[in-house]
Amino acid sequence: MQGTRTRALDSRGRPVPGLYVRDGRFIAGYQCPQARRWRMQALEAATITEARRERDGLLSALREARVAAPAATTLADVFAEYQSSRSLSERTRTHERHLFGRHLGTMGGRRAQDVTATDVARALRGMRETYSPWTCVAVHRILAGSFSLALRRGILTRSPMDGLAPSERPKQKNARRIAVLDGETMRRLVAAGTSERWRAALALAGYAGLRLGEIRALTWADVDLDAGTVAVRRSMLPDGTPKAPKTDAGARSVPLLPALRRRLVEWKLQAPHSQPSAFVIGTADGKPIAERNLRRALEESKAGAGLDGLEDRLSMHSLRHSFASMLATDLELPATTLARLTGHADAGFTLRVYARDGRDDATLVADVLARASGAGVGA
Repeated sequence: MQGTRTRALDSRGRPVPGLYVRDGRFIAGYQCPQARRWRMQALEAATITEARRERDGLLSALREARVAAPAATTLADVFAEYQSSRSLSERTRTHERHLFGRHLGTMGGRRAQDVTATDVARALRGMRETYSPWTCVAVHRILAGSFSLALRRGILTRSPMDGLAPSERPKQKNARRIAVLDGETMRRLVAAGTSERWRAALALAGYAGLRLGEIRALTWADVDLDAGTVAVRRSMLPDGTPKAPKTDAGARSVPLLPALRRRLVEWKLQAPHSQPSAFVIGTADGKPIAERNLRRALEESKAGAGLDGLEDRLSMHSLRHSFASMLATDLELPATTLARLTGHADAGFTLRVYARDGRDDATLVADVLARASGAGVGA
């Protein structure tokens, strides 16, 4: 049982403002600048002089935001606010909650201010042996976002994520590289589609860079054959629910390349539903096509084009990567234009992740030497 708290007295027996004593320990009382509430905090000082100095230092640090005001906010509270602060689909929100509960549940009940870099590193290290790099990166992203919000809210003055060594930060790495197709290989793949509908779907990914959900949500009203554009206005969740594009930059207008235009014209002539409100790639009764059917169409096309034995991973998203690489390497478009056409807000991200030169070393070297010769560089 704690003893009675009394006022601390100086050498002349006078009460010292803001200092108290209980069970032989000094306690600082102060008006918290952030919370605007009176708080009490135990001190490490052994003498009245040290206690005065420690209290003054605490108040100064609080005023200058070098330390955060004591808060009972838990990591779970911060995570909940982090989710509320973003516009998320219900699927993403549920997935994040699952990851937090499964991997951070114990840590979630602790005060956010008590979680250290060592705690975070230990949690991530424990996952590394059992879970995929993708899962580890997703949990790391949740922690980084939650602590970043705690910083902005004044709950923390320094994120424990800053204390992680580079080797302790999980890295997202696929077992196989994403395939990037050249123009001829893309033509073979699209032509190997088993129907005009699937050939049009593959062309939308390979020649316009549309995401899987964007292909499923596309209507004929979004395709302007006269102006030569495809307007990306919405996406679609796996269950068929329409949603806004992935980011604000996701709403965009993409040029209709000749190869894509031909495929769309041929498919529109045969499509059972071609009115403006109908889905471009829909079912026979006009409903959204299932994701698994698009993936199955790609697998059949890969087999027909002799590409099912590739060392690199060839997925629907690979076709989007190939489109971005074509814009960057073949058309040599500026990074900002490249990001705009692929629906990215960050041009640097587009270059780092999507715009990969798919040529082999010999072709790349020959191209650089030819360009250097023509420009008189290094002559």
